[in-house]
Order: sequence, then structure tokens, then C-alpha cells
Amino acid sequence: MWKTVTRIGLGAALLIGGLVVAPQSASAGDWGAQVVEYNKDGRLERFMVSGDGQVSHQWETAKGSGNWSRWWSLGGEISSGLGVTHNQDGRLEIFGRARGGDLNHMYQLSPGGDWSGWYSLGGQITARTGVYANYYGNNGGTIRVQVEGIDNRTHFLWQLGPNCCWSSVWT
Repeated sequence: MWKTVTRIGLGAALLIGGLVVAPQSASAGDWGAQVVEYNKDGRLERFMVSGDGQVSHQWETAKGSGNWSRWWSLGGEISSGLGVTHNQDGRLEIFGRARGGDLNHMYQLSPGGDWSGWYSLGGQITARTGVYANYYGNNGGTIRVQVEGIDNRTHFLWQLGPNCCWSSVWT
């Protein structure tokens, strides 16, 4: 399922067999723009990058309640773009272009739980072009990340298996 770029937190995505409400990606590189994804238990969680590059997040206190936690910092040094999706087991994973131009990511250690540190996945991403993360259930359940490289070409990076490690080769 592709996520549309928008500043609106939620939208609808058409899947084969029906209409499913799905979160959408933020506008690439806009400080304060939010990306939203569902936790495994159905609660929404939203993320944004502040002007100093720190990523913050908040979550619904109960599914569909409209009540939100306060914003909490996840750290990081993200210079533009922010993408979020979920792993096969329901853990959320976020991605962004770090100040050095490489792709960084962070993931939940358990569904709805604490977060890992930030880790580089390499590459050299053009500033202010966005980071798009998508979950693919039809191939066993892996994530694909799409970015614009400094060579002005679109590049992809795939998980090697569900809930697993990442390829070291950009395509």
C-alpha cells in the first residue's frame, strides 16, 4: 500500500477488496509536519521533527479516544524527511535523513513498547526530498524504504526478512 504525501494526519487508502482507513506520510522536510501510524493495538502514534532535528512522538491513550499523551523526545539529528511504518510483528519503525545525509532509523523493541537507539542504514539522500517507508505483507511482511539519492535517482532499501535486518545494498 502506498502512502500519499500530505499534511493531513489521516486519510483513506484503497486496497483490493475494500476501503481501509490508513495513516498518511508527512510532507517531506516540513518542520512540524507529522507522520502517523497505527500501533499493533490500534492506537494511533504520531511523529514530528522539530527545528533542532529532534524527533518527538505522542500516542492515543486509548484506541479511537482522541485523547493523546504529551509529546516525548526520541532524540536524533534528522535534517529532513520522516517516514514511519510497522514491522510484521506490529513494532513501529521510523526513518529520516540525518544531518550527514545518510538514512537513520529507530524501532520499537516490542509492539507499543520502548524504542531502540538511532542507527544508520547508509546511503546519501538529497535534502528535503522525503523518506517514504512502506510495509509489504504480500512478500512475507517486510519494509521497503524509498529515498531520492544525491545522484537524483530514486533508491530503495529492503528488509532482508520480516522483523529483521536490512540489506546493505541500495537499489
